[in-house]
Amino acid sequence: MFKVKVTIESNKIMRKSILLLSLLTFISACTTPSTMLKNKRTGQIVECGGTADGSLTGGMIGYSIQKSNDEKCVSRYLKQGFTKVK
Repeated sequence: MFKVKVTIESNKIMRKSILLLSLLTFISACTTPSTMLKNKRTGQIVECGGTADGSLTGGMIGYSIQKSNDEKCVSRYLKQGFTKVK
């Protein structure tokens, strides 16, 4: 009886661990690379991307949404006189 209880508890812990690992992998897989931009006149530095804010749908669709958001962000700052920092 004791061995059965330990096995059931071990299975619950294993399932929770796998679920947590899967969730972390899913979230990190949806982040896009960040782009740093600097305004030469003011010295202000901004960052576009590097998050998963727009990709809550997940997968390739979510990644595409986030990448599009990042590109719009970069474009907006470039129009304001910022340049990409390498």
